[in-house]
Amino acid sequence: MDHVDEYRRENREHWEELAAIHPDTEFYDVASFLEGESSLLPLEREELGPLIEEGTTLLHLQCHFGMDTLSWARRGAEVVGVDFSETAVETARELAAETGLDDRAEFVESDVYELPAILDREFDVVFTSYGVLTWLPDIEGWAEVVEGFVAPGGVFYIAENHPFTLCLDEASGPDAFRFAYPYFGGEHLAFDIDGSYADPDADVEHTRTHEFAHSMGEILTALVDTDLDLEFVHEHPWSEFRALDAMEADEEGRYWLPGLDHDLPFLFSVRARMPE
Repeated sequence: MDHVDEYRRENREHWEELAAIHPDTEFYDVASFLEGESSLLPLEREELGPLIEEGTTLLHLQCHFGMDTLSWARRGAEVVGVDFSETAVETARELAAETGLDDRAEFVESDVYELPAILDREFDVVFTSYGVLTWLPDIEGWAEVVEGFVAPGGVFYIAENHPFTLCLDEASGPDAFRFAYPYFGGEHLAFDIDGSYADPDADVEHTRTHEFAHSMGEILTALVDTDLDLEFVHEHPWSEFRALDAMEADEEGRYWLPGLDHDLPFLFSVRARMPE
């Protein structure tokens, strides 16, 4: 087994545990979702939502346990969610049945890179969001997978943490930025941290994880090198999550770093279209 295979195995073991923990956390608020609330955040609702109509086919890569996938289904899409965690996929299927969306939602257990060998379809929309790219060692290979699933005239959309944000130590603030991690790609980062972003006090057995840095240029170039045509690239001076400890939420629930003399990028979004 080469190093990347070992990294992927350890990441899968870690996410198997998180997939069992997360549905019971306040962070995900499954109870509100079951009552009809959407788990989609304002950014993707604004930038992708207008393209979703009854019967739109949508592929959601790295979907975790499926709440966002099923939220798109509630808007009328015919969805396929994909995750490499067996536990996450099982939970997603249970949520689909409980919400009555199982007639328009399918969930597939697969690593992103292995998916083309399992799923032979094209979609009107390919979607992925928040905390996904850092787990992928090969950004060019990822872009090729994305390209292969977008139907002619269809779109790919991603909302993601900005690579600048991922360089920063979480304790960074307007008076003291500490750059703790690399910006440019090609570097492997190993972590050994208990707990989860959704529950810092969670008892996690498989604490070792592996992540990979990807710069903005590398991400965009990987997409440009496919047949997809970029429609927009947006960089946002706020985050949908508290990316840094000092961030404060506004009335819309978006997190800003107070005290800055100039705006900095904490989130980005890209929409690209496959030519007809």
